Amino acid sequence: MFNIPVRVKHLINKYDTCNPYELAKDLGIFVYEYDLPPELRGFFVRVLRRKMIFLNKSMTEIEKTIVLCHELGHVRLHAGYGYYLEASTSYYVPCKREAEANLFATHFLSYRHDIDAKLIQRIISEKRPAPKMVHMILNDIMTCEF
Repeated sequence: MFNIPVRVKHLINKYDTCNPYELAKDLGIFVYEYDLPPELRGFFVRVLRRKMIFLNKSMTEIEKTIVLCHELGHVRLHAGYGYYLEASTSYYVPCKREAEANLFATHFLSYRHDIDAKLIQRIISEKRPAPKMVHMILNDIMTCEF
């Protein structure tokens, strides 16, 4: 459905960066580091049209970069899906969407020369957290002040 390599190349050319933090800023996406459980590396959420990506602050800088690229994949490829902050609703991204976000991250990071390709694949392929746990954490985070 998506031509992910072309989309990644277009983004990098349009914004003239392969730094995911700079790209997030250019796209108007707020990136926060938060003390999350170890099994939760990051997630994307929209609150009142404001896009936010949360990263687990206990990860290494390389892991944060890789996870940020994965979450940017969700933002660019699955804009209508994700977690929305309504107490009664939470969507868990199906496996196909996770695979597409992983592919997006892999292609995005292939433009960088400071990250080993084997490390990218190892981090991307790690276990995903349970949707119920993610929903509970989202509710906790959104009740806090930023």
